[in-house]
Amino acid sequence: MLGYRTVMDALYFSRTYRALAPFSRGCGMIYMLHRVLPARENAFQPNALLEVTPEFLEQVIIDNKAAGVEFVSLEEAYRRMREGNFKRRFAAVTLDDGYRDNLEIAYPIFERHKVPFTVFASSGIASSTCELWWLALERIIDENREVRVSFDDMSETLATDTVADKYAAFARLSKWIACDLDEHSQRRAIRRMADDAGLDLAGMCRSLAMNWDELRLLKSKPLATIGGHSLGHHAIGRLSEEDARDQIWQDMERHAYELGDIPEYFAFPYGGRNAAGPRDFNLVQNLGYKLAVTTRPGQLFPDHRSYLTALPRVSLNGLFQKRRYAELLREGAPLAIYNGFRKVNAA
Repeated sequence: MLGYRTVMDALYFSRTYRALAPFSRGCGMIYMLHRVLPARENAFQPNALLEVTPEFLEQVIIDNKAAGVEFVSLEEAYRRMREGNFKRRFAAVTLDDGYRDNLEIAYPIFERHKVPFTVFASSGIASSTCELWWLALERIIDENREVRVSFDDMSETLATDTVADKYAAFARLSKWIACDLDEHSQRRAIRRMADDAGLDLAGMCRSLAMNWDELRLLKSKPLATIGGHSLGHHAIGRLSEEDARDQIWQDMERHAYELGDIPEYFAFPYGGRNAAGPRDFNLVQNLGYKLAVTTRPGQLFPDHRSYLTALPRVSLNGLFQKRRYAELLREGAPLAIYNGFRKVNAA
């Protein structure tokens, strides 16, 4: 992150981002958030990148409007992309997973500023049957002075006494879970670790995420849209095609049962290159989704009209909560550099 921060600061303070704007600024953006929470003082916050403060979110909205960016619903963004209506730069706001703070903290901000938004809610998270493994791992490490792992070929004891130990353990175990294990083994592993630590995974879901009653309440708000996010929040691209289809379709069916209609918009969980590729972009389109978003960084350009189920997003990252970083992202320079100035990255 230090290297990325250095590049961001160099772009900003040299004003290079302004010279690059004609090449880096797209016709629109889809902002990505997860949680909106007051700042925490905890020394160990490995998932801090997924949290922004209410004050930062509000400032981003104010600054975008002052810069002439129009906030629109995802439906309106879809319409403009389909029709090629790029007369005015626009931004759509999205939040992944379906955390309760989206309703209790973020919604009043959106309502105050009349900003439409979409929450991509995993039906497994809403039903408390999905393992929020990244948050469970944080809690297990935070609450223990050592963590013993015994699962398949992994047998290891990691010190978690100091803050530095905790970060090292989280880096080691999150990589093991997310990359070394397959999607189904990773859930068995976190369940084993949670059982050993006395952590109730379903209770964690119930305490952090909106249930179906709360999602119905949110859906009734004129500014809100609820989108799909898969049944079990798996990396779709790491599943077999049959499993991937089941994860997406069962999520659609549960949304229809609980909320009254099948969602029209989808966010790929994790959403990076290994989590969503051309097979998956075609799959969600064939299942009836009008638009789908990844976590690949980038602004929207007219060429994205041909890739409406593989759209990039602009992440509001909790580690970069400064107005200058938000301005850089709005003008697009760091995103363009990341993408080698390719407007579309959907391979």
